[in-house]
Amino acid sequence: MELWTFQRFQQPRLCVDAIEHDHDSATVKLRSGAKTYRLAFDQPAAAEQIAIELMSLTDSAAPLWSTLRESPPDSSWHALGTFLDTHSLIGEGHDQATAQLAAQTRRIRDCVEETARKVSAGISPERRSAMARHAAQLRQKLGRTSTTGHLFEPGGDPFDASVQPNFFLALLLVEFEYFRRSAPLTFAATDLLLEQLAAGMDAGQAPDIAAAITDSAGLYNEHDLFSHLWLVGSLLLSSTGDDARRYPSAALPAPFVTTGLEFMRQTEVLTRDTLDSWGENPYVTAINRLNGAYSPLVAGPFIEQYHVTSRFVEIITPLLSMRLAKPLRSMMFRYYSEEYGHEALESTTCEALGVAPAMLEKIVPLPLHFAFVDTLTLLADLDPISSFTAIMVIEGIFGEPPKMSLRLAAAARENAAFREVSGDHEELNETLNHNSISRDMFEHVTALGIERQAIAMRRILFLLELNQRAWGGIADFYGQQEQLWLHGPYGQRLAPDQASKTAQAASGKA
Repeated sequence: MELWTFQRFQQPRLCVDAIEHDHDSATVKLRSGAKTYRLAFDQPAAAEQIAIELMSLTDSAAPLWSTLRESPPDSSWHALGTFLDTHSLIGEGHDQATAQLAAQTRRIRDCVEETARKVSAGISPERRSAMARHAAQLRQKLGRTSTTGHLFEPGGDPFDASVQPNFFLALLLVEFEYFRRSAPLTFAATDLLLEQLAAGMDAGQAPDIAAAITDSAGLYNEHDLFSHLWLVGSLLLSSTGDDARRYPSAALPAPFVTTGLEFMRQTEVLTRDTLDSWGENPYVTAINRLNGAYSPLVAGPFIEQYHVTSRFVEIITPLLSMRLAKPLRSMMFRYYSEEYGHEALESTTCEALGVAPAMLEKIVPLPLHFAFVDTLTLLADLDPISSFTAIMVIEGIFGEPPKMSLRLAAAARENAAFREVSGDHEELNETLNHNSISRDMFEHVTALGIERQAIAMRRILFLLELNQRAWGGIADFYGQQEQLWLHGPYGQRLAPDQASKTAQAASGKA
């Protein structure tokens, strides 16, 4: 962390209730609330002069502030400025709080309107009507949050296909609970978006939801907020499509109280059976059609994986604060340390594929990949059993080779820069035995009740479907491209080297 110094104030001003100096005294008194600070000098005349100078510092425009700012660390002026600052006697005169809140509100409302316009463009009246109906229903659930304190009502677990058979509506409910816990400003903005898309179907607005928009500015990441609004709009649109119904899955095993390790084994069987029943995901089908050739389709997973990896430790951090048994707690801290900073590997891989590093911060993750991290993070906050099991969905089923990585490496084998860096993350995971983590964790869970097992298995089936659909999203966006384009705000396409082109253009003008 950088050390704070008084030079960092934009418009500093001295904030005291009174500055006092008696004519014959060599002491200056500064009064602030119940505190009195005394500055002693060699002579009364010096004290009188300093009292006058200090009085001028109550004005941010005083020339003396320039002297203090430019003073070297070993000077008396710097010592005075440091004394005043470390006793909280310097305030920031550059106060645009009201303007900042108004600007933030305007940006959010503009984004809400543009998101609503984009997701509604070009769809049939029937789908627009269905989307409005879904938005109104979801907005009612948001309103009830102010009284129930959560979105998962008794008997209303959205991870359960029998409760919510529409996958995208279920995922929206999961997202809303994530917003409520981790992104209150996004939660409030989502209410505005639902209101816009509900097209006059008034569901009422809970006051505590709306308050977040004018509660603070500069606290939450607006790029994430705008990405989440696009996610919400996209999911609402998808909820009206023919593919919205949950995928069929293998039946849960007959329930009985068992050990954690046996539960994990049964979940692996459930996972394999379910994935086999679904068959090849759309991305694998598309990559196989390339017959080993390279195309933007190959770059897609690495670009989207960057967004996942850059937030990956968020999936682990909720577990670090839980009072887990010592072996489990130790493993979670170790997992965190082994994953921290891996986004640098993904960034280097993307650069080898032609994506300027600056563009990775500007582009918007494909909706389902963004939702994947949110869902995993929420599960870690809700239930460690579900979270331990979910590691299998992230790191791969124990004993299964990294088939997708092998396909991608083969497709990009002609790219020397890519070959050099692409396998680093995969090799690291293999060296660290990350696809064993779920089994390692459950070895220490000595018993699991019937309902706890069923809840976790249903959540894993939901995650598997989310992952399957997310790969389909990569195939849809990148599979149609002949040259690589990135996913930007509101779904627009951005050039992968746009940042460098802009810099070159600016340089040329100069």
